[in-house]
Amino acid sequence: MRANLTYLAGPALHGRGSGTEDEHHAAQFIARRLKQYGLVPAAENAHYIQTATLRSRTVTKAPVLSFDTGDSANPPPVDWTHGKEMVVFALSESDVSGPLQKLDLNDETTSPTAIKDGAVLLLKLKPGTTMKNVPASYVDSKTAMVIFSEPPGDQEMVERRSQRMPRVSKKMGDEPSGPVLVVAKPEAIPQLWAATEGTIVKLHAEVTPWETSHAWNVLAKIEGTTEKDQIILLSAHLDHLGVKNGKTYPGADDDASGTVAVMELARALARHPKPRRTIVFALFGSEETGLIGARYFLKHPPCDLQDIVANLEFEMMGRSDPKLRRDQLWLTGWERTNLGPELATHGARLVGDPHPEQGFFNRSDNYALAKEGIVAQTVSSYGLHKDYHQPTDALAKIDWQHLDRAIASMIAPVTWLANSDFVPAWNEGMKP
Repeated sequence: MRANLTYLAGPALHGRGSGTEDEHHAAQFIARRLKQYGLVPAAENAHYIQTATLRSRTVTKAPVLSFDTGDSANPPPVDWTHGKEMVVFALSESDVSGPLQKLDLNDETTSPTAIKDGAVLLLKLKPGTTMKNVPASYVDSKTAMVIFSEPPGDQEMVERRSQRMPRVSKKMGDEPSGPVLVVAKPEAIPQLWAATEGTIVKLHAEVTPWETSHAWNVLAKIEGTTEKDQIILLSAHLDHLGVKNGKTYPGADDDASGTVAVMELARALARHPKPRRTIVFALFGSEETGLIGARYFLKHPPCDLQDIVANLEFEMMGRSDPKLRRDQLWLTGWERTNLGPELATHGARLVGDPHPEQGFFNRSDNYALAKEGIVAQTVSSYGLHKDYHQPTDALAKIDWQHLDRAIASMIAPVTWLANSDFVPAWNEGMKP
């Protein structure tokens, strides 16, 4: 475990930047290890590595959003510019437009079913909502754009994002684009609320031509015996932030710790008698740039997705959470399914996520699978330490004893799950 993590978060891989050769080298290293542990390949054509081909481009000038206020017969258009009146967080196309639809989430009768496909959705958030817990059913809708006012607690983060150009989402083939996410300054937002419902809102960004890039998933398995068509999927993401402005972001906790947890579970379980169900081990690439590896896996699955009984993602397990007892772990979306409680009754040191305000359920690879109906949740012990996405997330901060015990505590519960008839299910109304 220590050797694997030391290499992944060490100087040779320069922070495993998403889509870089360092991510590729990390994938090759993990594939070699899993082969040594006795696992068989689970990617296409009997390979351990699944390669995703992507298209990407770069924004070259601050995007501009335009709309009419409707204050007069010939109202002058209002223009918002990225970095001034607004910050564009997620951009999918160079030109996006649609009719304005306003929804107040403080109104208890408001429902995601009211969302109109292709609309520019203007949301009034409930007090206390942050960027991390805006309801995913609105942000991930089939709208053209989602706009809301800057939450008071996110001013520093929004200001940081305003200082750089927005990132264009990478695309796989002809997959549909997700909505553009725009956060408006509080002093600007009344202008759009004053506009008439149905007003056409347009966003324009100047971008470079499409370029081709890649991401890499490692897929290996222990094939089951009597129920081999039923699959338990154990996953983590192998990439991190790489090098930025001359500084390396090692990503020791995020998510080299989760990666080695999956690798170590593979090593341990490969020594056991073969389970009834097949266990697939997936180390996804390019999670940090939009769950790319997990999304590609879903578009090019090595199995029938309906055969996946459950997915456990392992994320940031390298330190204990001060809110929990020593070596306890928490599970995102605990209340959404019966998986966590059932694992706990079979020895897992799992409890509910003690940080619900952070919206962790929809911030990792598991969410891409959950949106496809798969019971998919993340195991973690992240205690909101200050090294998250910083150059200081380094090997020196790893609590090796905690990580060792945390991984060991999951061996028996996963073994039980792989040999049981238990099929986890979403609790009523909790499916994303």
